[in-house]
Amino acid sequence: MKANNYSSDISFLDIKSLRINRYAKIMSTGIGVPKKVMTNQDIIDKYNYVATDRAVQFSIGIKERRWVSEGESVEDLMAQAITQCLERANVNIEEVDRIIYTKLLSTQNVPASAVTVLKKLGVKKGIPGFDVTCACSGFVHVLDMAIKYIATGDEYVLILGGGVSSKRIQQCKNPSTKTVFLFGDGVVAMLLGPSKTKHFLSSYIFTNHQLYDNAFIPCGTTMLGKGYQDTEHDILTMKIVDGKIILDSAVEYTKIIVEKLLSMANMTLDEVDYFITSDQSTRIWEAQVKALGIPFEKSLSLFEKYGNTVAAMSPLVLNELISTKRVKRGDVIMMLAHGAGASSGGLLFKY
Repeated sequence: MKANNYSSDISFLDIKSLRINRYAKIMSTGIGVPKKVMTNQDIIDKYNYVATDRAVQFSIGIKERRWVSEGESVEDLMAQAITQCLERANVNIEEVDRIIYTKLLSTQNVPASAVTVLKKLGVKKGIPGFDVTCACSGFVHVLDMAIKYIATGDEYVLILGGGVSSKRIQQCKNPSTKTVFLFGDGVVAMLLGPSKTKHFLSSYIFTNHQLYDNAFIPCGTTMLGKGYQDTEHDILTMKIVDGKIILDSAVEYTKIIVEKLLSMANMTLDEVDYFITSDQSTRIWEAQVKALGIPFEKSLSLFEKYGNTVAAMSPLVLNELISTKRVKRGDVIMMLAHGAGASSGGLLFKY
């Protein structure tokens, strides 16, 4: 695989059949987002940057994002998303067999936030739950896992993606201008349940370890080993070495994933009603759509409104399409997500 400004000798595995006899379908979605809207000008004023709203919009295509207020936690957003999701499906939380949450950062590493939110909701049942860390590609990972849990006996699996990226940014006196405008807060929930008919047609996920060090968050033993101090602005905030690599890899990965998903389902791109992908910036979204040669009317980006919500990006778009009735039952959806170049994946399904 070769891209514009980097090369990789990683070989990508062949796609495998899902081999599922007990089918799963998307029952509902729900979102939890902070009330506080932070415009570009709000950030410029807060940190006294020499920049303009117009310049930020031109550079990355964002107008505003949501940031949590004092005392607002990721568990609050998770609880909002879960409540809305389950109400839409008319399913009680006690009926859920499993909860999987994919994150970038959470309140604490242990217990898992998937467990902590059960306390927040006052659940009386010990529902199994765990967290997965795959950055922006996380939701396709947990969606792939959820349909396999349904296949092996679970009735309802609740998956969540997203989180709170602004907490550390708001604490910093001088956050990096490379990332301060990019990130927004939000969580998306999705409920999977059983189906008599096949909805998920193909799934494909892979990693590229050669981009492991291009975008990362210093924490854990890495932070301790390099002697980071609490006063440094980059602790627990995303560091991006080369943003163009993220763009180039997203475009190349999109072509790889789409080809494999379509080949397994024996379909063409023309048969796909909507193409959804992670939009780390407007440019990254546009580049993926252009690379596939599909009309922009068959895709959607919410980056200018919500920013990079990490694992919530792709499902946030799906929720928007469903809630605005642009997607209806039976439509064919291709949903991709890319995790800072290090991991990517996608699924093809009938909603």
